[in-house]
Amino acid sequence: MDINKNRRYPRVASDAQLELQHPALGVISLKAKNASKGGFFALRGVHIMPPVDTEVRVTIKRHTGTLNTEPVNMRVAHVCDEGIGLEFI
Repeated sequence: MDINKNRRYPRVASDAQLELQHPALGVISLKAKNASKGGFFALRGVHIMPPVDTEVRVTIKRHTGTLNTEPVNMRVAHVCDEGIGLEFI
């Protein structure tokens, strides 16, 4: 079964660093695994992940520098052992 067939947006590999910000959680730095028009999937690492439906502000960084001057609003769409799915809101 092709899991990508059921996805709303196609995924592409990403090496971006994501900086999640939340008043109760502080700042969490994660490495993105893939990206789409809808959001990112980031690897968990050693971090405790915020619960599903938590709204976070995200700064996207690449080796060439920060992509967004202001953090973007994203929502935690899912959390699993491997990482966290974030969608743009």
